[in-house]
Amino acid sequence: MRLHRSILKSTSSRVQQREKEIPRNLRLKKWNIIKGDEVMIVSGKDRGKTGTITEVSRKTNSVFVRGLKLVARTISTKETPAGKVQKEMPIHVSNVALIDPSNGLPTKIKLAPFIYPDTKVKENRRYAVGSGTYIPKKPDLSYQKDWRDGEFDTDPDVVSQASFMPTPGLAPFPEDVMREIKNRYKRHY
Repeated sequence: MRLHRSILKSTSSRVQQREKEIPRNLRLKKWNIIKGDEVMIVSGKDRGKTGTITEVSRKTNSVFVRGLKLVARTISTKETPAGKVQKEMPIHVSNVALIDPSNGLPTKIKLAPFIYPDTKVKENRRYAVGSGTYIPKKPDLSYQKDWRDGEFDTDPDVVSQASFMPTPGLAPFPEDVMREIKNRYKRHY
């Protein structure tokens, strides 16, 4: 299918630079580094500097580190009429190492299974190779900065109150409603 030239013009690489994807067989299968990790750059012009990962690009096997590998680009905006802007560039994953929380040095990562004793749920955890320290994955909570209570949101004190008091020996729904909800023809395997 051919695209019209107006569509091609709007998606031109001049307007918005595209990342060059690498073939699927060359992409990393398992990633030990995620967004929010503290890393140290092992090689390159910013070697030895530490920073936080802001973005992970799995299609290009690269990461973006906040404030590192900055390049001057010429883009005129309202804030910078001269057009010089500092932009973060991608860093290949092999040039970045996680920081060991116990000693603050770069380390390799070993994944090991961990079973929670209460729930018996299995999880792969990241451990530093040298010291064996557990490196937890930080949850991405950046989207919560935009949360605001609206007029239709329920107050927290109302939510914490108990609204249903069960009576022993009595079903929570009438039997007619339970029969309608229940699927009589459902098979249990």
